Amino acid sequence: MVAEHQGRQELPPLDTLADRLEYLFETIRPAPEELGRPEEAGRKYTNKEIADKINGHQEETGVSISAAYIGELRRGVAWDPRTSHVRALARAFGIHSGYFVDDGAAHRVQEQLRLLGELRRMGVKQVALRQVLADTGLSSADSRLVEQMVARLQALDGGHRNGH
Repeated sequence: MVAEHQGRQELPPLDTLADRLEYLFETIRPAPEELGRPEEAGRKYTNKEIADKINGHQEETGVSISAAYIGELRRGVAWDPRTSHVRALARAFGIHSGYFVDDGAAHRVQEQLRLLGELRRMGVKQVALRQVLADTGLSSADSRLVEQMVARLQALDGGHRNGH
């Protein structure tokens, strides 16, 4: 469950390898070109898909992994993977491998994924506006007020264009 805090989502704690891996499965979705059918867009990766991504690079990395082992890591049954497995998991999800072992790196990856999610939900223009407002030094309350005014103006403009 994600809570709102001062206009931003509070990130869940990632205390264990299992927590960190599960967060990736909950947050990162397959790219459209990875999916066989358009109706599958937005679904989560399966353990098998991540294992297949890792095993697809076995010739260059020398790393193979099973879907069952990934499941054990997600559940915390297995908790001390080889470094090569950590690197391969990070590569499969497109993140820095430090995410799994360094709290600072984990937090940075969480922030980047949060921002990506925000970009998808609200559209790039609103996120860009938020960044510009943050860079001006306005308080978060003032920034929210400006965002609300812009959203209201956009809604009014859209209504006029549609003949309302």
